[in-house]
Amino acid sequence: MTRLVIKILILTLVVTATLFIIIRKSSSRIYDPQNYFAAIIDKDSLIMNTPSPRIIFAGASNLAFGLDSKMIEKEFGMPVINMGLHGNFGLTFVLNNVKQNIRKGDIVILSIEYYLDELYYKDIDYITHLYPKAEEYIDRDGDYYSQKAKYYVSEAQSGKQKYFNQFFDKVLKFKEAKVFVSDQLHSYDTLIYSRKAFNSNGDVISHLGQKYPDDLRGRTPIEAKDYSASIKKLNDFAEYAREHGARVYFTYASYPTSEYEKNLPAVKEFEKQLKDDLEIDIITTPEEMVFPDAMFFDTVYHLNEEGRRIRSEKLIEKIKQLH
Repeated sequence: MTRLVIKILILTLVVTATLFIIIRKSSSRIYDPQNYFAAIIDKDSLIMNTPSPRIIFAGASNLAFGLDSKMIEKEFGMPVINMGLHGNFGLTFVLNNVKQNIRKGDIVILSIEYYLDELYYKDIDYITHLYPKAEEYIDRDGDYYSQKAKYYVSEAQSGKQKYFNQFFDKVLKFKEAKVFVSDQLHSYDTLIYSRKAFNSNGDVISHLGQKYPDDLRGRTPIEAKDYSASIKKLNDFAEYAREHGARVYFTYASYPTSEYEKNLPAVKEFEKQLKDDLEIDIITTPEEMVFPDAMFFDTVYHLNEEGRRIRSEKLIEKIKQLH
């Protein structure tokens, strides 16, 4: 009986290993150099090669879709760089992406979405394949490895489904049994979300004048939680910047009126923790960055043409008050 159990275990391991190899091969992905994420290559080149002093906006897509950097640049007569791209890379990634290129005289304005410090390994995996230098921006902490484990489980499940789909299609010819598993990253490869979407300052301009037909995406509740670890990352970044002769400020992300009202307790808790512990001057209130829903494009953080203009005008006035 014992020998039978051992043989069954060995057979199971062999089958599992074989399936894993097949799944990995069947789930191979093409990394498109014109993907929206690939804009990090151009943004890195911009921040590396633009002389200081500069105004640098650091954050995620609320900045990418929510600034008119040329307006700000014209107002202050100094280069403006918009490094905003994608929030799911995580806060450490966003900060390290800018940190390596801070110089004396720079003004850095941080704007982080309300989830503040979440990452999605699938997006990290994609960006590091597109741009190996991005490995330098990653913090391999517990959350990173947790997300990585979830990613591989998801990939294995997806690959298994594709394998069996191919089996049914090629061997049994049951075309009705085929289930196509979509790759969410392809959703970034559109006329709006592409590497060509950005202007020379790093602003997304592909959505200007465009109408988005559906309701705003990202209408998920904000949970009040302890942000101390994330605030420490912001403080450490600001200390490093000051040591290198730069000034750092914080502004809240743009947010729709409807979502602000629904999530008011969590927003206020977030604001309280920043006021108590953030060692960076906060130049706006959450309310000042709340805009009518009609001023957003496709998600709760992406402003449309009118919204980005008004937000840029507000930020210009805030920066004037500082200097």
